[in-house]
Amino acid sequence: MFIKTEPAGFFMYTVHLIYDLEKPDSEDQVVREYLIEHELEPKYQSTGEFEGSNCESMQFGGCYLGKHLQKIGEIQRHAVETEVLTEEIQKHLGSAFSESLPRNENLLPQIVPQLVQEFHPDSVFQTNDLGELVVSLDEQVVLEAARHIMAASEPS
Repeated sequence: MFIKTEPAGFFMYTVHLIYDLEKPDSEDQVVREYLIEHELEPKYQSTGEFEGSNCESMQFGGCYLGKHLQKIGEIQRHAVETEVLTEEIQKHLGSAFSESLPRNENLLPQIVPQLVQEFHPDSVFQTNDLGELVVSLDEQVVLEAARHIMAASEPS
């Protein structure tokens, strides 16, 4: 989802929430549910092309969204952090499964979300030179946590 703001008159602004219908982002459904839960209805809603993709656009008055815009931004940031963290953990586990962890590919889909949940609150996210969000995790700490999860999930 993209959030686009633009001026709309004297001390006012318009907010567009733009959803890529061909490649939905992980936060899209959570944001949609948030809007419904808080009874926030767009002033205008349409579908069309945006940056080469078929998209749905919801237009709101900035004052109407008010504090909700911050919460929507937090939902979006949390989703991006989760994606970045998942990628970093998978990178560490990828080679480890063939080297230092027992080879059980069936456990990987279970382990990664647990590791993301474990590391997310304490992770430090930064932006790189390209403005992209990055996280740095110690590979040995990730592997030790994976070993602990695997040991706990083994049948007694």
